[in-house]
Amino acid sequence: MSNCLKSGAALLLAAVLALQPLSALACTVPDGVTLSENDQERMVDFFRSRSQGLAETLIAPSYNERVDVHALFAQGDGYIDAIADGDYLCRTVKLGGAISPLVVYPYFDCRISKGGTRIDKITVSQRFSGRLQSAETAVFYWGALYYGDEQPIAYGADADRDQVGCIYRVPDKTAKRYRLELPYPRYESTHDVIELVRKD
Repeated sequence: MSNCLKSGAALLLAAVLALQPLSALACTVPDGVTLSENDQERMVDFFRSRSQGLAETLIAPSYNERVDVHALFAQGDGYIDAIADGDYLCRTVKLGGAISPLVVYPYFDCRISKGGTRIDKITVSQRFSGRLQSAETAVFYWGALYYGDEQPIAYGADADRDQVGCIYRVPDKTAKRYRLELPYPRYESTHDVIELVRKD
């Protein structure tokens, strides 16, 4: 790859990074949702996690993966108060961290159900399951990781597996793409993004 292309990819991500809010709450934790102290802090630091993760991807060697990240964030946050039931393709994008500055996994299968109040990753060995609720400018998620040979576990059952985050729409022409963002995940990365693409 030419130095020009590498520089172009870095500039794309740098431009995205410059658009991030300096300080804000990602979305309001809905009334009645009880989070651990650690997860409350993760939500307060949501945009710091996002900005740090994006900054770390600037040194990622793969131009194509950096362009994928740019496409997810370039148009900002598409605010939503619900996400429709249905089957979705989903892939995990790990921004930053000690292992690698950027990892983009293949697509697997996710499902939104129960009137937009539940999300499940239903294929591959590492899965997640949780609840969704409107939270002003986004959809709030709280759930937990589990493995394919286990039954889904509830948020709060194992602090090391707990996840919290927000879903935003990716504002592009398809109107079928979303970002579930998980600030400061327990393992590997600085900021996780689950890209959701509606199948129909």
